[in-house]
Formats: sequence, C-alpha cells, structure tokens
Amino acid sequence: MFVSSSTPVDQDAAPTRRASHPSWALALDVVVVVAGVALLVWGLVVMASPTISCRGVEMHPGDTCHKATYTATRTDTVQSYEQRRHSIAQSRPTVIGLGLAVTAFGVVMSWQTVKVRRRDHSSNSPIGP
Repeated sequence: MFVSSSTPVDQDAAPTRRASHPSWALALDVVVVVAGVALLVWGLVVMASPTISCRGVEMHPGDTCHKATYTATRTDTVQSYEQRRHSIAQSRPTVIGLGLAVTAFGVVMSWQTVKVRRRDHSSNSPIGP
C-alpha cells in the first residue's frame, strides 16, 4: 500500500481545534430564560384576571365589540364580553406552556454554554485537565 503523506495520521486522535463559543452566547441564553419567565408570569398572573377591552376601551359584562380586521376598524362580526373573556381563558394554557418551554430551552442552553466554557478553560491549564 502506497501512502503519499509524510506525516503519520492517527485515526483515534481528538481534533486539536475546539468549537469556540462567543462571549455573548451566555448573555443570549440568559435573555431567552428571561423571555420564558416573562411569558410564564404573564400567563400565570396577568391572564388570571385580565382586563377585557375592545380597541383600548375596557369592557364590562353585557358589552359587545365589533371585531376589527387589518382593512376595517369595524366589521359585522360581534363579540360579547363573555366571548372575549372565554377566548383569553382558552389561550392561557398555551402561553403558560410556551413560557415553560422557552424557559427550559434557555436553561439547557445556558448550562451547555457554561459546561463548554469550563471544559475549555480547564483543558488550557499548563498542568492538565
């Protein structure tokens, strides 16, 4: 078998260059955690007793609101106070679930970033890992 390389190739050798994580990676991970917690708090606290409104005007039981579209501020479709309150109540579990998912994702990403940084810093030690 003819080998054209003058340097031996070790198949089991680990790569000498490691993936580097920018210094802002942890900051972005923390931003994701904060966004997830904000969604979670909004779903748990704010949506628990929401202020029902129609285009900025607070509604009360018995009030109705003409739905708006992107092209018209008033349509023939009418929603009652109770319908709007029910709609918010139905979306609450989705907001809470999304908040939990985003928070968990951010925590895992932060943990991975810290873990990689610690591994990279410990392997750069002159006395070994």
